[in-house]
Amino acid sequence: MFPMKSFDARFRAVLDELDALAEKSGDEALEELNAEFEDALFLISEIDLRDEDWQDEYRDALEELDALRADYARISGTEDLARQLDGLIRMAEGEL
Repeated sequence: MFPMKSFDARFRAVLDELDALAEKSGDEALEELNAEFEDALFLISEIDLRDEDWQDEYRDALEELDALRADYARISGTEDLARQLDGLIRMAEGEL
């Protein structure tokens, strides 16, 4: 079975670090990206693995996370976290 909870915990750990960075820096653009990240994680949490199209829904969510990752990579100070996020996305894709 797909390790949904494991990936959720890892994505949330990255988000926690990004939230701490946004709080410390006061960067509103970063705060907005973090809100979008949180929204994407909520959508993932709503995916029912018993539905036949859950993989398509998860792929769509991963695409959204990947777009956010690209945005994070352009913000100074978030490059390492963007790389971590990229690695998590690729691992999740590999599990599908």
